[in-house]
Amino acid sequence: MRGRGRWRGGLLAAVFVLGVAALSGASLSPAALPSAVAAAPRTPSVPVAPSAAGGTTVDAVAGADVDSADVDSAYVEAAHVDAPVVDGQALAVAGAEAEVAASAQAVSSAVGAVDAIAEQAGIWIGVAVLDRVTGQIAVGAEGATPIAAASLTKLYTVVDVLNRAATGEVALTEDDQRWILRALTASDDGAMNALWSRFGRAATVTGAAAAAGLQDSRPPSDPSQWGEAMVSARDLVALYDYVLAEMQPADRDLVMDALTASPDVAADGFHQDFGLLAPPRPPGVAAKQGWMWWGPTFYLHSAGTLGPDDRYVVAIESTSRSSALGRATVNRAAAAAALALR
Repeated sequence: MRGRGRWRGGLLAAVFVLGVAALSGASLSPAALPSAVAAAPRTPSVPVAPSAAGGTTVDAVAGADVDSADVDSAYVEAAHVDAPVVDGQALAVAGAEAEVAASAQAVSSAVGAVDAIAEQAGIWIGVAVLDRVTGQIAVGAEGATPIAAASLTKLYTVVDVLNRAATGEVALTEDDQRWILRALTASDDGAMNALWSRFGRAATVTGAAAAAGLQDSRPPSDPSQWGEAMVSARDLVALYDYVLAEMQPADRDLVMDALTASPDVAADGFHQDFGLLAPPRPPGVAAKQGWMWWGPTFYLHSAGTLGPDDRYVVAIESTSRSSALGRATVNRAAAAAALALR
């Protein structure tokens, strides 16, 4: 089992608390902290701990029977001891700021590279990238535009079904559990048809969207066509973040381990080793793939996680008039994003 959960703000929160404590002990205003650290996402406020001595240098000196030379010596000694501590905390705060800045640059570079590849190839691509450690997210030019999800709808349906089972609203049978695994790993349409019919069809899309607080996703206009649900790259990275941070640990691991184990060839014979799963597949990459022809348009999507403990979430959606062009372009886009995030 791989360790997963919400990283965001953990390191920054620790640095923030230590920084405030050090600055308070040095009689400096905590308001001088950089705003990026002060606004570390989802970090609870923590009261500043009292100094180890329980008072100020002035209190300690005033209570002693010493002459002015001793007082001066005490202040010099206190300054000599305390100053490096304050400097060390300031350096830690600066380091945290630098990490956030580097993260913002990395996700922006990844998205920029994908948008440039789409323009060069002359196909439509929507992209979004999230760094779960810092909370930095970048959304491409079309990253907030919802398009037909194809088999990415399977992830929405599974999330909703597992959530309902966790609350006792539904009870999963052995067949249900088998269908869930088949839908996620081999992208089995038959398994998805069974889940879609049994658990409320379009309601599974709206349920997952509501749970994860998604902005752009909506069920298909024709309830019988689950592949026509509309989703954006921005919503896909948010859905993955929800799976990793908010779902029950057992359900989270079921979803992510299944996606990690996706075979190269899907149940319908389509080679789903493209995009984030293109060979050579990096260890630990988890992704849900989507593909379909709708009229003259070929939809090809790859959305999943990269890096240690699923640090980065990348979603790439595409449409084109050629399956070969779509596949080659999505492969280039995923490789460029991965390179920018190293």
